Amino acid sequence: MARNTGPRGRVCRRLGIALSNITAKDPDKDPALRRPYPPGQHGASARPSVSDYGQRLREKQKLKLYYGLMEAQCRKAFLEARRSPGNTGRVLLQLLERRLDVVVLRAGLATSIRQARQFVRHGYLLVDGRRTNIASYRVKVGSEVRFSLAHRELPIVKESFERMKARQVPGYLQVLDGGQGVRCVREPEREEIPVTLNEPFIVEFYAQRV
Repeated sequence: MARNTGPRGRVCRRLGIALSNITAKDPDKDPALRRPYPPGQHGASARPSVSDYGQRLREKQKLKLYYGLMEAQCRKAFLEARRSPGNTGRVLLQLLERRLDVVVLRAGLATSIRQARQFVRHGYLLVDGRRTNIASYRVKVGSEVRFSLAHRELPIVKESFERMKARQVPGYLQVLDGGQGVRCVREPEREEIPVTLNEPFIVEFYAQRV
């Protein structure tokens, strides 16, 4: 399966996103905050104008970066959102927020989308008591996500439990058993989704291509 494993610091600088917004990175060491301009020899001095197409493309690239997705995955999610009732941009984000790896990240059980995806793919997690190793699995309202008994004593998993206790999770998630699991209680509202995006631009970008 294709994966994007390249460095994210340069991409964050190019798109104007703080790396600490998508990982648990120390803001003092955040390359996008220390050098808030595009990478490259002339990044600090260049002031390029951006076309309408460029603005839409940038928003789509930001979406892929926030959720760690490949182009085909973004396109598939958009098509599903367009077929669903309601505002397409909002529905698109709600669909992505209910991916298993994203739920793990939002709950504080992982420090980045890559770590969350690694937990899922290695079979650490149970959804309603069943081992699930598909990162794109859609967590249903009312479903519970927990680490399996075989993995709860791992140091990295124990760190996740402690991190979850100290973290305020979004209102659409309910913490279970003192931080050892989470339940999805409803669909997320737009203001609860911690991504800075212009959804209409993303919808317009894909509407012209699919």
